[in-house]
Amino acid sequence: MIAKQKYEYIKDALWISYTGLKDFLKCQRSYFLKNRYRDPKTGYRLQIASPYMTLGSLVHDAIKWYLQTGRTADKDAVIKKYRNHWLKYRGKRGGFKTLEEEAEFGKRGLNMLGFFLENAANLEPNAPLYDFLRYKLDEKIVLNGKPDFLGILPDGSLHVMDFKTGTRDEQDPIQLHTYAILAQAHLQKEVSQISYWYLDKKEPPKEAVLDPLEEKLLWLKEKALQIAKAIKEDKWECKEEDGLCSECQSYQDIIEGKGEFQFSDNEFKKDIYFLQKA
Repeated sequence: MIAKQKYEYIKDALWISYTGLKDFLKCQRSYFLKNRYRDPKTGYRLQIASPYMTLGSLVHDAIKWYLQTGRTADKDAVIKKYRNHWLKYRGKRGGFKTLEEEAEFGKRGLNMLGFFLENAANLEPNAPLYDFLRYKLDEKIVLNGKPDFLGILPDGSLHVMDFKTGTRDEQDPIQLHTYAILAQAHLQKEVSQISYWYLDKKEPPKEAVLDPLEEKLLWLKEKALQIAKAIKEDKWECKEEDGLCSECQSYQDIIEGKGEFQFSDNEFKKDIYFLQKA
């Protein structure tokens, strides 16, 4: 059992999420540009609007709202919530280059929500509502995240599930293990099952192999310390030996003024840009 920790304020803590960790493992410079760089004028991070990100975010928001209603909302209400949110991210705000592209992604989202609602009754009772979960990995490093779904199995153990809106299978379930560690520490219940549910494929949830969480916790701490070391050394090399990888180049283009500012996300302190070639 991962021990429960008493929450305490940590000044100047380094917050580590699964998304940030994935960025770091993929390309350290990309991690810096997405997670550490701040616009000199606003102090906000940069984000490039993407149709895939918009689709995933709005489908997740609609599902989250449905679960928060105690699963009492009907399909029409969920679809209405999705459509209303979509209106805020039309065109370049959502990363869409054409009306046809926007319509295609919007329809995909409707289909995914329809499939989810048709099968939501198969989900276990969910754990009580929770906000972002956190776990201190080191004196100044905090792991944080928010699982899409925590189900309570008949034996009282937890089922950690992540809803996927893409079609590509995840090769390494480190995201699920990260959420399992956070969930177990927070609720003090064993995690006995982890799964991805690929909504776009219209298939049942796909269970992943659950490795010992204590081992995964050590691995996460090791990687988090590597990030902390890179921050201290302030050396951010791109994975490409010659030039920049595509993600680094895209963010560099934004820094150089080649993108179109769309809006500021004040909640997460990000400035959102549209980049034609993204």
